[in-house]
Amino acid sequence: MTESLPVLVVEDEEILLAFLKTALERGGLKIVAASSGAEALGLLAQRKFGGIVSDLKIPGGIGGAEIFDWVQENYPELSPCFLFITGNVSDPYAVEIQKRTGALFIEKPFRIALLIELIKKIMSRNVQSGLGLAPEAS
Repeated sequence: MTESLPVLVVEDEEILLAFLKTALERGGLKIVAASSGAEALGLLAQRKFGGIVSDLKIPGGIGGAEIFDWVQENYPELSPCFLFITGNVSDPYAVEIQKRTGALFIEKPFRIALLIELIKKIMSRNVQSGLGLAPEAS
């Protein structure tokens, strides 16, 4: 069942990633953590996820927008299940990405309860669509 699929959380700040993983697991979610865009893409290519929560700006050339683009190209059914984390939702780059992707955004700092609520919202999009399959390996 899709509800049992983990959520991929992508955050380059290790302390914040560890905190998010612990807090979200305590909130009843299954979490797989990635500290870089490249690691996230590798995980996305290998397994199923019920949703993705990604920092918008991640050093190393593969940020949240690039992860979204990969999902849109390789696994478009999962793109409605994407949530961006950003430090400034009014930043022109964040506004551009939100308009282009239509994804939900949450601004740091945020309450964990709100993050859990938004994750459940994006995961319900996955359940309603009957999604949860990993892309075929090429």
